[in-house]
Amino acid sequence: MDLPRCAVVVALLTPYDDGGAPDPGALRAHVDLLVEAGVDALMPGGTTGEGALLGDDEVAGVVRATVAAADGRVPVLAHVGRPGTATTLALAHRAVADGAAAVAAVVPYYYPASDDQIRAHFGALIDGAGAPVYGYTIPSHTHRDLEPALLERLVGDGLAGLKDSTKSPERHREYAAAVRAAGAPFELFTGSAGLVLEALREGSSGAVLALANLYPEPCVALVRVVRAGRDHDAVALQAEMHEHDAALRAAGPIPALKRGVAERLADRGAAYGATVRGPLQPVAAVPAV
Repeated sequence: MDLPRCAVVVALLTPYDDGGAPDPGALRAHVDLLVEAGVDALMPGGTTGEGALLGDDEVAGVVRATVAAADGRVPVLAHVGRPGTATTLALAHRAVADGAAAVAAVVPYYYPASDDQIRAHFGALIDGAGAPVYGYTIPSHTHRDLEPALLERLVGDGLAGLKDSTKSPERHREYAAAVRAAGAPFELFTGSAGLVLEALREGSSGAVLALANLYPEPCVALVRVVRAGRDHDAVALQAEMHEHDAALRAAGPIPALKRGVAERLADRGAAYGATVRGPLQPVAAVPAV
């Protein structure tokens, strides 16, 4: 299932049950809300989905539950990125076997890696995943930048797309220029809610947004009015998204998103656990001995 031009991809949250395990029922209720709002695709297991705090089996289970909840209505781009190539590729195989339309992987983190090593990492995924492979750059978390020149080579290697969470409009323009220079089909997405309109004007394919978990309607409306050439409406919607995004960041984005989704789903008669995993939430004090 292909994405339309100007797509809204939800950087999907991971709800937990009372025992602290991912909750497929709550996830299904959330996916129903998002699909009804008109989003174009779902990306479970990324930063907003607390993917780095999930075990490998949990990531695979969340992807499987997302595919089941989507039920063919929208494609699932499963984030399977791990620091190691072998583990990332193994999770990619599981995601594709469970019905993911594509996989995404963050630029490898923890160990320093050269451009050649990063290229080899993505090359192994491109050759072995069995589905389109998207990159994901978020240097604030990985402490490793993805240079535009390296992206141009990765596009030539067959990388299908990139989520750019640098939060830098200048870097996004450099990525867009690198994609044009590569001259191959490629889907460049912004990961920043405040930069969607600028990215679309630069020719990007859309956005992968945490904000869309709670506010899918303005996110969807923005890309639709851009498609229709309604610039005045687009500017107003971008301003609304910027305000929502700023408020969430001030409140702590993942916990605030979960609380908001829980409230929206409660209005629909569905339960959604608003907890997050440590260290994102306070840990109970250890009694003195």
